[in-house]
Amino acid sequence: MIQLNQKEEIILALHKHWIVIIGEVLFFSILFFTPFFATFFSFKIVEEYLKEYYYLFWFLLSIYFLTVYMAFFITWMNYYLDMWVMTNERMFYIEHSGIFGRNVSEFLIKNVQDATIEIPGMIPSLLKYGNLLVQTAGEKNFLIKQVQNPEKAKNIIMEYSKTANNV
Repeated sequence: MIQLNQKEEIILALHKHWIVIIGEVLFFSILFFTPFFATFFSFKIVEEYLKEYYYLFWFLLSIYFLTVYMAFFITWMNYYLDMWVMTNERMFYIEHSGIFGRNVSEFLIKNVQDATIEIPGMIPSLLKYGNLLVQTAGEKNFLIKQVQNPEKAKNIIMEYSKTANNV
């Protein structure tokens, strides 16, 4: 996926904070367990009134569970596989979309002009996560959303940017 040069080494790998996925996990948990509770409390009704469609009911319910599980899997995969990798020469942004889609952007560390952090609220302040905007000499800016320890990442990026420009 990423080809490193001979003297290039990975300095920093950034992922989204774990709190980002919690809301989505709760949402999918509710979607997944609601039919269990509904079926448990209405099992006699389903068995009595849907005798002819009993197997169809369970078939459609299993398709529902499979769909919820697949949507959860794609959400988890996008959370887990999206990352920002910084080497001593370049920075990569790897973004997954869907199951097979992947977008990889890169820029040279020496082209970094500024890095700005934004911590939008009390919970991000307490859990130490926020957004990091990296501005390059080119037209494109790179926004790293909901990353762990943005202050530390900003300091490392700016330190390597300065050393790369001095060489």
